[in-house]
Amino acid sequence: MAEFGVKTITVGTAMNTSREGVAYADKHQDTWAAVGYHPDHVTSDFEDDDEIGALKEPYDIKGLEKIAQSSKRVIAIGEIGLDYHYFTQEGTMKPGLTVEQAKKDQQKIFLEQAALAAKLDKTLIVHVRDAADDMLLLLSELRALGTELRIVIHGFTETWQTAKAYLDLGCYLGIGGIVTFKPRKTTAPEDTLESIVKKMPLERLLLETDAPWLAPVPVRGTRNEPAYVRHVAEHVARVRGMDYEEICKVTTKNSQEAFACGF
Repeated sequence: MAEFGVKTITVGTAMNTSREGVAYADKHQDTWAAVGYHPDHVTSDFEDDDEIGALKEPYDIKGLEKIAQSSKRVIAIGEIGLDYHYFTQEGTMKPGLTVEQAKKDQQKIFLEQAALAAKLDKTLIVHVRDAADDMLLLLSELRALGTELRIVIHGFTETWQTAKAYLDLGCYLGIGGIVTFKPRKTTAPEDTLESIVKKMPLERLLLETDAPWLAPVPVRGTRNEPAYVRHVAEHVARVRGMDYEEICKVTTKNSQEAFACGF
């Protein structure tokens, strides 16, 4: 990161990882933190190798608020949101939980954390997977309440129609390594991520990695690293017909505005 001038945000997914992320950010001047409770942890008993201990500490909005207020390095609440991807697969939800109740539980906890972001004037980092329609309804409700929340749609990979709906709600779109992948043959030309990146408003474009996942070409298949965001920037610059230095300058400015932070 230091070699390539990259700055980053550690992203919490549970109580323990949020706390650990803040502790790391406090020790590194090139790093800020987001704290939040991921929707998968709301409805599933799964934790990956980087989240060991997440299930031992249940969701607690007051505890999350305490973590968010523990450091000036915390600039966002996230990643939070909706993830319905595994609801149709056996053994991926907590015992006795129905799909309908799982959706309600995720929505409830998302709105609680969104309210916390509004209370503390923190940016929302939103995770959405197979739940775009419900997320758009929730964000529309938040906007109808008059909230001025800064909202980042993390790892956007949906259609142009969905992108436009998020943009109309004043959201930023986070674009990661998937933009460097070849689109599926079944994807309509206007819905490829390259096409969306090309025609979306430049001032709403953010670049990200989603490390340690989804490493971009030319390092696809390896463990992703924050420094690899330069490959995303190079690709997006080509798609938009811009110089690499220019896309870096613009998206850095966008990030400063999206997170109200002087990176």
